[in-house]
Amino acid sequence: MAVDNSSELVVFHRFLGDQIAIGSVALSPEESVAAFRAYQRELERLRTELQPAIDRMERGEPAIPLDIEDVKRRGRARLTREGID
Repeated sequence: MAVDNSSELVVFHRFLGDQIAIGSVALSPEESVAAFRAYQRELERLRTELQPAIDRMERGEPAIPLDIEDVKRRGRARLTREGID
């Protein structure tokens, strides 16, 4: 991921602030960096996954209807896989 260091530092600072705001302060500095890198990988994965839909929208193609029940079902399944109640 090519990011200039100054902007990456700003994003990391914001990430740390968000973690502190939600009470996640038990991480060491090394763990915080690892968590930030995992966050970056997940963000890039989501951007890649969403890009085809963004491209279709920008071309003015009709949107696919959102099936909220399917979204909930898949979300619950993912939480279960990750051991989150």
